[in-house]
Amino acid sequence: MYIIIDMGVSTPNAFIRTRKPLGLDRHFMERALELGERARGNTGDNPHVGSVIVLGERVLGEGWTSEPGQSHAEANALLAAANAGHDVTGATLYATLEPCSFLGRTPACALTIVASGITRVVYGIRDPHPRVNGQGAHQLRRGGLEVSEGECATEIRASLAEWLRGHRNAR
Repeated sequence: MYIIIDMGVSTPNAFIRTRKPLGLDRHFMERALELGERARGNTGDNPHVGSVIVLGERVLGEGWTSEPGQSHAEANALLAAANAGHDVTGATLYATLEPCSFLGRTPACALTIVASGITRVVYGIRDPHPRVNGQGAHQLRRGGLEVSEGECATEIRASLAEWLRGHRNAR
């Protein structure tokens, strides 16, 4: 069961009770994809992204992209974890899209993640935005985090197809 909190975040109130017979990375990325769909149509020129923070098999926080100028999915997941009193040190963050790497209307998610104590990031597809496109992953690795790309990539590309059309280099 999940409790919905304002600003595009939700917090679990218990350990995951059941798990699909899939790998944990796929399971949590599918959850991130579901969360991203909650933001569809409400993100302006930003992609609708979902994020889940997990320690072991326990979900610490979840989030999705807010309206333009507000927090991205990763920041909302971190906020949800903090609001629930969880320490994310050593946790894995799942995001459907590579975390952003530049200061725009919001701080760079990649740098926020590095500062949080998270040690591993799994994202579905590279962000083709010219100011990101591999730089988010580079910042995460430079910060000492383990980074994996490609989990549920086909499903995420399908979900973000309209947004990706504006970026020809989408992988």
